[in-house]
Amino acid sequence: MCGISGIVAKSPSAEPSLPLVRRMCDQMVHRGPDEDGYHAEGPIALGMRRLSIIDVAGGSQPIFNEDRSICVIQNGEIYNFQELRQNLIERGHQFSSHTDTEVIVHLYEEYGDEFVKHLNGMFAIAIWDRNRQGLILARDRLGKKPLYYHDGPEQFSFASEIKCLLEQPEIDRTIDPQAVLNYLTIGYINQPRSIYRLIRKLPPGSMLVVEKGTTRIRQYWSVDGEIDPALKFEDATERLKTLLFDAVKIRMISDVPLGAFLSGGVDSSIVVALMAQQSSKPVKTFFIDFDDPRYSERQYARDVATMYGTDHHELTVQPDAVGLVEQLVHYFDEPFADSSAIPTFLVSKLTRQHVTVALAGDGGDESFGGYSRYQRILARRDAVALRRLFSPLSKAAASLPGAVPGKRFLQAMALGNQEFFAGGVAELEARRLLSPEFLETIPARVSDELLTPELRKAWADPLVPYTLFDLRWYLPDDILVKVDRMSMANSLEVRAPLLDYRLVELAAKFPLEWKIKGHETKHILKHAFANQLPESVLEPRKRGFSIPLGDWLRGRLRPMLEETLNDSALERSGMFRMDAIRSLAKEHQSGVRDRSGQLWRMLFFARWLRREQASKTSAANQCVSAS
Repeated sequence: MCGISGIVAKSPSAEPSLPLVRRMCDQMVHRGPDEDGYHAEGPIALGMRRLSIIDVAGGSQPIFNEDRSICVIQNGEIYNFQELRQNLIERGHQFSSHTDTEVIVHLYEEYGDEFVKHLNGMFAIAIWDRNRQGLILARDRLGKKPLYYHDGPEQFSFASEIKCLLEQPEIDRTIDPQAVLNYLTIGYINQPRSIYRLIRKLPPGSMLVVEKGTTRIRQYWSVDGEIDPALKFEDATERLKTLLFDAVKIRMISDVPLGAFLSGGVDSSIVVALMAQQSSKPVKTFFIDFDDPRYSERQYARDVATMYGTDHHELTVQPDAVGLVEQLVHYFDEPFADSSAIPTFLVSKLTRQHVTVALAGDGGDESFGGYSRYQRILARRDAVALRRLFSPLSKAAASLPGAVPGKRFLQAMALGNQEFFAGGVAELEARRLLSPEFLETIPARVSDELLTPELRKAWADPLVPYTLFDLRWYLPDDILVKVDRMSMANSLEVRAPLLDYRLVELAAKFPLEWKIKGHETKHILKHAFANQLPESVLEPRKRGFSIPLGDWLRGRLRPMLEETLNDSALERSGMFRMDAIRSLAKEHQSGVRDRSGQLWRMLFFARWLRREQASKTSAANQCVSAS
């Protein structure tokens, strides 16, 4: 696991600065505290920070081919590297190390840009091809590892984190208005956007090539949502069990200590069960909760730990919420409102005290219909007549004050299912918080941007567009961003067997009734592993990895919230209607309505904006001093 960065000149007059690349890498030492590595030649300068996992002694980067015409740096892990290595040796390739990154060098020699289709892993890869004078970037299929870039007129730069790119003083830090609305609506900023207009995210399953002064992007993988009618339930169950067993097996390859997050939910419990079956030693498992029984699944995690005799570690935390908010702002680099980042950070911190690698259960909800919102949207689908009845009332509802009972219901009933799922009501509420002047700079509705033609098409299976939506947006831009930043903040590598692309492709062929059966979610997954889990874990429930956010905003975070919302900098930005924001806070504090989601988004945005303004001032002062 690493952090990578680099600069390639696009014109003869531009010359990439290796000292600048070093400063970029210095911004992400947490991603790779073990060592760094650099390479510069002609128009290219590359850098990386390494967290040593595979071939600890011999896996330094960058890695080259025999004549040094191909140079590779990588953030991530290639899980099938041993199989690929053997195949390449049989084809005549010679290896000088046992690291997974060297496999990429020879795969590229063998297959060119098609090399990426042979990889099973989580990765962000940069390849410099001297003979071609081209830079090739690739991001894994589901977006587990991040890759940001800035495509300027003179040079192209990339990095694992935004803060690295901001080391370049010439980068325009203008905020993207559409990104602000999207964030306030869905709680994260969807790729390819970032909070900055000119800094972009390479989408999952995509490659980017900089060659002959031009930049082009192509998608090399996507999920096929077509159901396979020939697939039989029991055959599918056996394939699922076999694939997931192998997905866990190849993710247990490590030259450093390894463990697992164990939340007590179905997904992480299955992962731990399969690890225990393949390990000669007790699996190290890690669990945290807060001092609030409403949010604890401690007993479920203990049941699994007892069943498999794991070396189980528990921690009940009473975190410094204010201090954590500031840390989160630093590590995310842009507004990000998934409050489960807090427990993810804390469990990563606990886990890193014992191991360097942890397996986790992420991915089960998206592939196997685990979110309760899937059940809600399916129920809503059957209420067509009711929605038609309320549709004429929605226009009148728009003019009602925000706190009027029933307003949100009327607006929601008027929306189509896909617009509703894509945050239609939340967008209406988000727009109320933005100033008229700022709204004029926003070109599109959020749903217009998120609902691609593929998601809008009429699918035979009613669940497909919603699981595809989450695989396209929510998983890579929320869940995986959260896990990557919070684990890497603690120099911990997290691997997710349920996000093995082979498993995702298989699950995409399953019909609705195999995933959601009555009130039961993840039906086929539970059926496949029912005899390997405690009965308590299989019982219907879904708390998620959450925190008592509403209580915190009325308690330990209230002073910070009030101080932030009264900050003149927020008002001076010209983006917001401060009266509407303060009205939200008043409703929440009085108990009239739970506004914790919107207030958390505003709090995080405001703290990010404060940090951004201070950073811009500092950068400007440095430029003045340098001149």
